[in-house]
Order: sequence, then structure tokens, then C-alpha cells
Amino acid sequence: MNSSENFTETDLLSADLMKRFQYPASLLNHWLETFGLNQTLELLDGLRLPYNSMWVQVNTRKIDYDTLFDIFEEMGNIIRKHPFFDDFIEIEVQKGELTEYSRKLPIIRVDHESTTGIALGRDVQTANIMNHDDFDPGETVCIADYVNNILAVGKTQLKSSEINKRFQETVVKVTESLAYAPLITELKEYRRGFFSILSPSQAIGVKSMNFKANENILVISTDKGDVANYIAELTRNKVPITVLAANKMHAKVLNKNVARTKNKAIRIINRPFLSFVKEMPEMKYTSFFVEPQNSRTAVIPVFSSNLSLDRLKQISKKQQKLISELYRSTHRQASVTYVTHSIDHLENEEIFQSTLQKAYYENQEFSEEIRKLKQQKIISSRAPLEIYKEIEKELTKSSVYLDPITTNNTGGFIAKFNFKLKQEEK
Repeated sequence: MNSSENFTETDLLSADLMKRFQYPASLLNHWLETFGLNQTLELLDGLRLPYNSMWVQVNTRKIDYDTLFDIFEEMGNIIRKHPFFDDFIEIEVQKGELTEYSRKLPIIRVDHESTTGIALGRDVQTANIMNHDDFDPGETVCIADYVNNILAVGKTQLKSSEINKRFQETVVKVTESLAYAPLITELKEYRRGFFSILSPSQAIGVKSMNFKANENILVISTDKGDVANYIAELTRNKVPITVLAANKMHAKVLNKNVARTKNKAIRIINRPFLSFVKEMPEMKYTSFFVEPQNSRTAVIPVFSSNLSLDRLKQISKKQQKLISELYRSTHRQASVTYVTHSIDHLENEEIFQSTLQKAYYENQEFSEEIRKLKQQKIISSRAPLEIYKEIEKELTKSSVYLDPITTNNTGGFIAKFNFKLKQEEK
């Protein structure tokens, strides 16, 4: 009963890929069926590569663009003006090379959640460590993920036997890593609110919003507040912005970030996203930025995952539910910008399709700035799978897909909708 003859070719492929990449079999089977073998292999390899650059949004109410550009340049960063957004600066992520290091060095294995940061040069803390070899203070060690992909090399700060006795202490100071993302959030200019850092999906999502003078904006996002800060910057703090915090910890992070920029137009409400929109708040909103919890499978670098297909479907179901309930808190013809950091159709095109099936939704054209980028083929939608062919026209008009492999950056999906007037009101 357990011989290989009882398994499909896909099962055998996913079992092999599990050993190489440490992804759940159900997710690998799903990707193999969706993308095919070659694209899945390209995807799994590509997701492990560090991203090329950080997108830094300049808060021009507080600092001149060129002044901040000069500050970054004087620090020795490799920077450039953003190729198509005039209020962004790109800071290059410098790539490293670790192949020279021997596996004979002591190894510290870290958890999945910390691999991305450590691969980009962050130090190793006690909470990051899953298991480790023996070592003394001052030794050179390799930091690896669960399947022994080496992420970084560094110097130990304490004896290995002390790890379980310490709390929130630095165990390894990273000296070399797969890449190095400059720690610009530690600058006084960041603390004074001179700039924020957004992912490409977030930046394009905000840029796609058509702001009007009488807007009332609701931000439903798991980010730390940079999206709301950017919206406040673009609207010159002249329209009210409500930001939902998913829990107390999220509220604390949001409050700290908003206080940094001193954006008076932003108020923060600590309420679970779905609970808030279902309670039919007295205040109605004209514009929504919706970036709910998602799989983050387009965030790079990533070396392994514990995301199962069942969990992915649960996330998608919650996303659909949230979008479908927004009507309770909207003005007529309100606009919705939907954003993910996911490569998966279940969180992207599937949500788009299910949303259009609602009688009160229709797809919406992007802002002129984003339409021009699409016309120039700088950004575009993704060629649809067969099951989404019937909405290909709508996807082309009202969605953008950022492939993390071809863009060499964190990817994702952006879609635009608006609420339709009832027939008798037209």
C-alpha cells in the first residue's frame, strides 16, 4: 500500500521538493498543478534571492527630496531616483556571497519567521534560535534555516549554554549575509518622520487611489502605518483617515509610527477588521485601502514555509468575507483598492472574480498615473488561468500583478473596485 506505485507523479515531485525547499506537500502540489513543474522550480529558487532595492517615500512636507537624497548618499548607500515615482528614492540592497564558508563551522538554525531579516543582515536574537551547535563567545558561526540554507555568518556574543537563560539578547552579530539592507529606520531622519518605507504593491496601491477633497478614507491593513502616513502626505493632512488595528500589539505599532510623522488627520481604532465593517459604523467612507492578512508568498527572500493549502484557503475565505461586507460602511460609489503580497491566484484573481460576482461591485479603472505605467508596459496584469478567462478584460483594466521573480523585489497584486449605484438611482 505504501509503494511509490500508489502515488501520483505530482506527489513524488512534491515529496522531492519538500526535502529541498521545506514547503508543505499540499502547497507544493497546489503550485505544481497551478504553475507546472518548471515555473514552480523557478519560483522556489527565485523566492530565495534577496530583493534588489528598498522603496523610500519622501515626506516632502517635512524635508526636501534632494536634501534626503544627499543624506542617504553621504552615508555611502547606493541610491537612485525612482524611475517612475517622483516622491520615492530607491536604495540598493547590496548582495553578498557566502559559498566560501565551511559547513564545519558551528551552525545556529533559526526559525522561519526570522530568516528574511537575518539574510538581509539583521543580528540573531535569542528568540530566533531553534537549535544550535556548541560554541564560545567570539567564535565565527554560520546561521542557517531549518534545511541548512546558510543565511549569514557572524560572531557569537555569548556561550551557547547561556542561550536558554537569556531573554531578548543578541546571540550573534552578523558580519556577512546573503545581502545587506541598510538600517535606515535607525536614522534620526526616520524617527522625525522624514520618510517611510513601502513595498512596491503598497506604493502602487496608494498611487492608484483617486483622492478628492471630500474624501473619508478607511485603511484596513496589516502594515505598521506607512500606508496611512503616505495617504496623509498625498492628501496634505486635509481629509480624515481612519486606520484599523487588528489587535493591541498592532495598535501600539501604528500609534508609534503615526506619532513619528505627526499626521493629525489619522485616527486609529483597535478593532478586528471584519468586526468593524460588520457593525455598520455611523461614519461612512468614500475610499478604502484594503490589505488584509495574506500569505506573503511574494515577500522575498523566503527560504521555507509552514503554509498549507488548507491554511491558504482559510486566508482567502476571510479576504472574500471582508471585501463582501464593506458595503455596510460605504458611501455610494465608494472606491476600493485591494492589495496583497501573494503570488497565489486564490488570494488574487480568485478574490477579484468573487468580488465582481457581487451585485454591488464593479471593476474600476486605475488613476491616470498608473494607467500610463500600464500603457508603457512597466507594470501589467498577469495572464489569467483558464478558469479566469471570462474576466480577462476586467483583470487587464483593473488589476496589476508584480512578479517577485521578474521584478527582483517583493511582489503582489493590486485591484480596483467601486460600489455601483442601484439601477433606480442612476
